[in-house]
Amino acid sequence: MRKKHPQKAQHLLKQERVAKLKDFIKSEDGQAVVEFAIIAPILLLILCAIIDFGWIFSAQIATNNCAREGARFASTSTDYANASYNTSLKVKSVANDLIKQNLSTEVRFTNTQAPRNGDVTVNVTSEVKTLTIVANTVFGGSTMNLTSSVTMKVG
Repeated sequence: MRKKHPQKAQHLLKQERVAKLKDFIKSEDGQAVVEFAIIAPILLLILCAIIDFGWIFSAQIATNNCAREGARFASTSTDYANASYNTSLKVKSVANDLIKQNLSTEVRFTNTQAPRNGDVTVNVTSEVKTLTIVANTVFGGSTMNLTSSVTMKVG
């Protein structure tokens, strides 16, 4: 028996392949991959920024709380000779683990002769390490110094 038009079968097969290739090219599956490749780094940067700024904001709130608690403690204390040392201990006792390691406290009375008749100012400075490279790039380093100052009336 004789084969029926082998060239025609090959031509149809070739046309079928070309049609599939055209369908694949017209398909939008590749477009979604390209769009994701463009957007993914931007989304990752935004996510890292949210994490870092939340971390730094939390540390700033903790620093503010320490300064407020230190000022409250110093304003009610009657041991003015050791007020700076005792206030530093109190500030470290209320600090959370995020800022406790690198914490410094400064206590100043406005009226050094009669502290009971003046104000007390407590300055708390903490050093916080950033978590991602986004904050390192924005703030120019892997650590940030956060400062809080609170003044209260003594007595």
